[in-house]
Amino acid sequence: MRINTQLLNSQVLTFMLALACCVTGSGQLVVNGGFESLTSLPNNTGQWNLLTGWLGTGSSENTPDAFHIQGTGGGDLPETPVAIVSPLEGMAIAGFMATGLPGTNRREYITGTFSNGLEPGTSYRFTFHMTNGECTPFSQAGLGVSKLGMHFSNAPLQQLGSAPLFEDPQFELIPVFYSREWETVSFTFIAEDAWNCFTWGAFGSDEERSIAVNEGGAPTMAYCFIDAFEIALDDKVVSTSMEEGVANKPTTVNLEDNSAWFVPNAFTPNNDGENDVFVPVWNNLDVQRFEIFSRWGEKVYTSRTSSPHGWDGSTAEGKNAESGTYVWQVDLRDAYGKVITKSGAITLVR
Repeated sequence: MRINTQLLNSQVLTFMLALACCVTGSGQLVVNGGFESLTSLPNNTGQWNLLTGWLGTGSSENTPDAFHIQGTGGGDLPETPVAIVSPLEGMAIAGFMATGLPGTNRREYITGTFSNGLEPGTSYRFTFHMTNGECTPFSQAGLGVSKLGMHFSNAPLQQLGSAPLFEDPQFELIPVFYSREWETVSFTFIAEDAWNCFTWGAFGSDEERSIAVNEGGAPTMAYCFIDAFEIALDDKVVSTSMEEGVANKPTTVNLEDNSAWFVPNAFTPNNDGENDVFVPVWNNLDVQRFEIFSRWGEKVYTSRTSSPHGWDGSTAEGKNAESGTYVWQVDLRDAYGKVITKSGAITLVR
């Protein structure tokens, strides 16, 4: 059974109410769904084995990547060997090559686990987030791909080399996916068995899907970053009605529409009285923590007040920070008492 797609734009910080990392009363959650738990910090690509709770497909050629703000070499953020990207939340994300060039049938898949087997006959909502990031001039990424799928199973799938898997996914993202921004993928399904694994990627041959150039001169792969995997019971609050390919969105709070959220993407701390301080604007939300890190993971600013004064471009030692890209993180408490961590990039220009 395949389910139609629901794709929600998360760039405007859409909050899905009553959707938690774990399920009240059922006990299931995605193990390490935000990739924050690692056995050590990544220092290169292909270090998928550092992520607790995430499995391989038995192929030495299927080696997705772990990235962390405090990582080094090819494992750091926001500038990776593939693209520039900041975590949706927390300090870590993962990435994988969904496909190679058309006709090559090259694949990588990501396989995650649930803390407990799902309850057969129970309806769930599965949610995660995906982006292609912003390609660099030297990146080999830039292809978009259609028909990415999710397959649930009782044991990890086994892949031969980099060849495609041909299992029938329970969910397919039909349109071509390519986005510089984080997008939310959310769908409902009924567990047909006590599934404890899920695999995301391009199932089937290249001939079954569209693989097209979306960015760059001669890209050789469709590369996707992923973050914030969650599962919840599909109750009345978050249930979705699918009819003729049209999905009714679950109850959400759109902070952009409510004029409650704005984050600049650059500031110029040159004491000219204009744009000298970086501070996001948030209304109707309680700020628990606001911190800024250099791309090497050094903390340059921290505030734990509900009304932070903002970063003036100084380091923790009081010196002028260098021009470049920095990563911000904020913990926000919404009106329902849920604490939500968000992050992004800010460019300091002198």
